[in-house]
Amino acid sequence: MEKYSLRTGLREQTILKEAFFTPPFKLVEVRENKKNPLLEVMVMSSSPGMLNNDTYDISIEVIPNSYLNLQTQAYQRIYVSEGGTNQVMNVKVGEKAYFSHVPHPVVPHAGAKYYAENIIHLTKSSTLLWGEILTCGRKFMEGNEEFTFKKHHSLTKVYVDNELVFKDNLYVEPLKINIKDLGLYESYTHQGSLFFLAPDTDISERIELIYSSLENVEGIDFGISKIRDNAYLLRILGNGGEKLFKIFSKIRKEEDGLINARETELCKQN
Repeated sequence: MEKYSLRTGLREQTILKEAFFTPPFKLVEVRENKKNPLLEVMVMSSSPGMLNNDTYDISIEVIPNSYLNLQTQAYQRIYVSEGGTNQVMNVKVGEKAYFSHVPHPVVPHAGAKYYAENIIHLTKSSTLLWGEILTCGRKFMEGNEEFTFKKHHSLTKVYVDNELVFKDNLYVEPLKINIKDLGLYESYTHQGSLFFLAPDTDISERIELIYSSLENVEGIDFGISKIRDNAYLLRILGNGGEKLFKIFSKIRKEEDGLINARETELCKQN
């Protein structure tokens, strides 16, 4: 079992208090401006991707009043895996804390099987931005590897004070269904979802801004829904992982920037 875990700390701004990782992982702080309140950590890996019977165990704790953006280094490749591959990620975000995670797209190769379970615990004053992008596989590989993986199953559960407020169950078995059917992927090959929840936030305004920024973008279809008074879900279909990743990353950087600006101003006032 391969694993990594981290826990934030506070020393004027958020710091990386505790970090543990086993090969192939490595955790590296990538915050360019050390005075920024938001801690930015990148997960690096020496492995080309997940191999047969690989199991990743991930644990993240964002303590109260701290702010963390967790980044990935590259696309997550899932290789031929008769026995399957598994990833379990447990996240705990404390009071008045912020966590953003928009990883690179997942690329399941032909014959790949993948199961991921994400369990996220928040408080009523926590803020979360969570993204996920699934590709069709190696789209431009010789021999055509579009939707030739065996199974992709990703289950995400978000709790606020132990109450389940959001559940996303992405289950794709392209060899058993026609993925191009009406109401499924149709003419598209990539899909992504972005979930945002924050206390005391005008979600309607954020939804309008995102809609206006995406309505004229070519090559995508999208929908954005207000699923709680303080939460939205954005789903996008497209034909390229990089385009979807850039869209999600832009939103993530805007939210990260708001955290940095707000907390920097509060520090000046104090």
